[in-house]
Amino acid sequence: MVLAMLTKRLYEEVDLLSRHLRVLKVVMEYQPIGIIRISKLLGIEAHEVRNSLSTLESNGFIVATPSGAMIKEDIKDKVLQVAQSLKEIRNSIDILRKEYLELVM
Repeated sequence: MVLAMLTKRLYEEVDLLSRHLRVLKVVMEYQPIGIIRISKLLGIEAHEVRNSLSTLESNGFIVATPSGAMIKEDIKDKVLQVAQSLKEIRNSIDILRKEYLELVM
């Protein structure tokens, strides 16, 4: 149980990032699109969609329009930045994993 507590927050953040990605994919496919339609397509609560859209907008991935959310033109650079950050995080996690394993080897 204690071990799960050490990594619980990390799992939660990964789940949140995954949800943001799913919302972003739906916006890309169906733009312009509103909260209710995204909610129905993904089977997630409207308040979760609203949170993801807000995060995506504040980070420059989408723009809110009267017709619904739309992808910003410069999204490619932003997606590549996230991909690079995830690679760096993975490398850090690999190092941590090795250090933990060294404790018992």
